[in-house]
Order: sequence, then structure tokens, then C-alpha cells
Amino acid sequence: MIWVKKIVEGYIAGVDIGGTWIRVAICTIDLNEVNLKKKSTRTLKENKFSISTSICEILLKLLKENQIRKNELLAIGIASAGPLNTDTGVVFNNANLGFRIIPLRDPIENQFPRIPIYFINDGSGGVLGVHYFEAEENEKDNVVYITMSTGIGGGVICDGHLLLGKEGNAAEIGHGIVNPKSKVRCNCGAYGCWEAYSSGTGVKLRTLEGIKEGKLNADLLLEIIENDTTKITAKEVFQAARKGDILSCKIVDDCIFYTKVGIGLINNYYDCSSIYLGGAMMNDKDLIIPELIEQFEKDPIRFSINHPPKIKLTKFQDEIGLRGALTYAKYCIEQNKIVI
Repeated sequence: MIWVKKIVEGYIAGVDIGGTWIRVAICTIDLNEVNLKKKSTRTLKENKFSISTSICEILLKLLKENQIRKNELLAIGIASAGPLNTDTGVVFNNANLGFRIIPLRDPIENQFPRIPIYFINDGSGGVLGVHYFEAEENEKDNVVYITMSTGIGGGVICDGHLLLGKEGNAAEIGHGIVNPKSKVRCNCGAYGCWEAYSSGTGVKLRTLEGIKEGKLNADLLLEIIENDTTKITAKEVFQAARKGDILSCKIVDDCIFYTKVGIGLINNYYDCSSIYLGGAMMNDKDLIIPELIEQFEKDPIRFSINHPPKIKLTKFQDEIGLRGALTYAKYCIEQNKIVI
């Protein structure tokens, strides 16, 4: 295997931990595409050490396949669904990883001793990926990333600095309450969270509840899933909505409406130039993105008092969090002003 000449003698690793997938990559510190090698696996939830075990196994395989020694790793950047204590490397109060408390730092350090490990909330990692790999110069200092997938997360760069907070969870936007009188319960335990309406999990659970209630016709959706409700995911709900299924149309309309609410609040709080969206929900971007763009171009005042941001789709889609983890390791090593 031929590698592009390195600026620094060494490599960085990146890890993206999501509710459905764990992605791991290695690359030279210049983040040259030729040198970017990656693998992924389903997120195991058998016990609280399943995730750290998977990460170590995949990273060791990547190193072996590319003939890289452990001591050539300069750092490991780990972006995880949160909340996450970025100092201790412990996930807490988590809604989508199988366990409320998940230790990451200690078991990974046992496998990779003396290698700096930098932890970051996956939404914050995503915005760093956007910042390095695709944001335009006039966006870089005030840009937001939103991931809409198993859950909803976000990352914010404001006035040229990554917003972190006391433990690294300053942009846990998915658990902002968008409907305070809601009876819709989020996996976190609260009611009316944005994630409960607009994430893949939220869409699925609300659809199952709607079928159980039987108030809205769902015949077209039931036909798609062959009357097996265990087959329902956001994908089938959006597919049925395209065909005019009444329940599915209601669920999709709510998903989009509350995303408008969430984006409006984000713009009010952070006054951003652009908002990039990514995550598995963007597989149905044709139903979501045009409505968001139209809303904030033609009638932004309904949701935001500040001048509206540009609404964009990350071109890296599900990979932006992994690229963000690599970027975070790079920025920490180089002491980039964005993260210090």
C-alpha cells in the first residue's frame, strides 16, 4: 500500500459512536483523502463494555491491515452520542446506546496506553467535520451542524470557537423541548423533546403509537410492512407518506414542523450563518430539506427573529461525524484556535 507523504510522522484515529453504527478511521494528520482508511460495525448493546470492545477490535484491525504500529498513533479522537463527560470519557443519561452509563476512556486506554484520547459529543464532532472539510470561508466562524438519525444532536461554532459547556454537551439540541404540553415521551424520559418528534426513533415510536390508537388510517403503511409492525422504521413511514397514507403523512408533517421549530431556536440562540444537516433521516431529504429552505427563505419570522441561516445538506452524510472525530484529534494536537 502506498501512502501520501506525511507532514508529521504519525497517524491519528477517529471514532464515531452512534445509536446504530460505530465507525472507525485512521489517517495521516494532514487528513489527506488518499490516506483515509475506515471500517464500521453495528453498535452492540450487550453490556456497558460492548462499545469500547468493538472500537478496540476495529482499530487494531485497521492498524494491522495498514501495517501501522500502535506507537505511530499520535492521538485518538472519539465522537460519541451523548450526554458525554469529555474529561472522564463516560457517557451518561444516554437514550440510544443501550445503557445509561457507558465507560469509554478506561477500557480504550487499557488497549492503547500512552496515546492521547480526546472525547467530544458527536454533534460537536460533526460541526468540526463540516468546518474542516466543506464549510465556505464566510461560514466557518458561525456554523451549526445538526444530525437527525437514531437521535438528534448538534454542534455549534460561534464567533470562531467550538461551544462545549462544562462537560462538553453545550449543544444537546435534540432534547430541547419543542412542545411543552406534549404527551409524547422521549427515550430520555422527558416529554416534548425535538428528538421525540423528528428522529428516526421518534418517527418509529409515534407511528407505532398511532397504529395502536387507530384514530388515523394507516392501511397503505400496513400494506408496505405486510402487517408486521416490527418492520416499521422511519424509511417505511416516509415511503407510505409519499403514497398518501394518512397516519404517515401526519407523522412526517410533525417531523418537519418540529424541525422548523428546532432550527428557529438554534438560530435565535447562536445567530449562525449556515446550518448543515446530516444523519440517516436525510435519506428522505427530498421531503425535508426543500420545506426547511422555503420556510427560512420566505417566512423566517414565524420561527426565528434573527436573520435566517442558509440551510444545507452535508455532502459527507453519515460519515461527517467520523471525519469530525479525526478533525478534533488534529485540532487538539495542533492547538487550533477553534478548540482552545
